[in-house]
Amino acid sequence: MNKIDSVVYKGKKYDIFKSSRKNKQLMVKVDGEKVHFGDPSMPEYPGTKRGDAYCARSFGIGNINNPKSANFWSRKYLWNCKKKKSLNKKII
Repeated sequence: MNKIDSVVYKGKKYDIFKSSRKNKQLMVKVDGEKVHFGDPSMPEYPGTKRGDAYCARSFGIGNINNPKSANFWSRKYLWNCKKKKSLNKKII
């Protein structure tokens, strides 16, 4: 596995890796389970109107506070979503 980054969320450290799946960008191990996330054909634009649109749309999917969810990692790590807004700065 190719480690890309490490982040801390609620006092717990998570390592971010390049995904082993062709249709996903990244993956993270959460409690021994792999969570794959990020569409490789969709570039991220955090802090823009496009980012806000993604955050508003993904807010309705749910699982926004569950680290075992791909939606959680896409919102927090790739798009910097805080509720329905996308921020310019990293939030996790």
